[in-house]
Amino acid sequence: MERSSTIFAVASHFYDNPHNRGRYHRAAGMPATPRSSDARKRPPTYTWIVEEELKTISKEISETRQWAFEQQAYFGLLPKGGTRRTTEKRPRDAGLADRDLDERLKERRRAADRIAERSQLQEEFDKMEARWQERTGREERRRRQEQQRAEEQRARAEKQKQLERRSQEEAWKTYERRWTAIASGGGQLKFKSIPWPTTVAPRNVGEITPDAITKFIFSPAHSEGMSRKERIKSALRRWHPDRFGRVLSRVSEKDKGAVERGVGIVARCLNDLLAQEN
Repeated sequence: MERSSTIFAVASHFYDNPHNRGRYHRAAGMPATPRSSDARKRPPTYTWIVEEELKTISKEISETRQWAFEQQAYFGLLPKGGTRRTTEKRPRDAGLADRDLDERLKERRRAADRIAERSQLQEEFDKMEARWQERTGREERRRRQEQQRAEEQRARAEKQKQLERRSQEEAWKTYERRWTAIASGGGQLKFKSIPWPTTVAPRNVGEITPDAITKFIFSPAHSEGMSRKERIKSALRRWHPDRFGRVLSRVSEKDKGAVERGVGIVARCLNDLLAQEN
């Protein structure tokens, strides 16, 4: 009752002011000059207006508090008990709470910045690791390629070695077969008929070299169990100029000079090898 009287007095006082009277008329949707029949209803009408304004203000304050409570709940800034205070705080307490809220929000922002910085550092680290793995992968592929090339080279060398061995075996068989034919039969001989001690039959004297003779005499494709010195002596019994004289007499006059020079090259090479072994 006391509250209603106070509101009525405030309404009457505001209504006595012409300026306020026009504003309240406009707020209530009434004409600026009320009719005489409505004059006795003026106080209740503007009392209602003031009460409505107070209700609106109270509602806005309640909504503002509700919003602040929701923000605190969202950011986890409520007290541990989690209860909402219904009593009004003094203005000083409200200011302290706002400052505390600002500090907490700033700390949240700083924490978010730290998380973003760590995320950026992790991204940079992932990029560095990806580059390192790519470089390691290139080095591994290069190592495998080099290993593959080395294996291919070894395989080719082994294949070439086998081919050379078979070639030397065939050359030795041909060499022995021709010496047997020369020893058992007559007939005129030519340069290419002579069983020269080389893996590949020479076409001229220039192809009869010490290297070719040495490789042929010491080849592992023949004469297994014989020492190097025994192989040299066995060859000298055929290629010594005094012993080869009987074969040279059967060579045609056209090729006799080339055969003599070739025999001299073979004999000197065998003598040098024997001197080295001695």
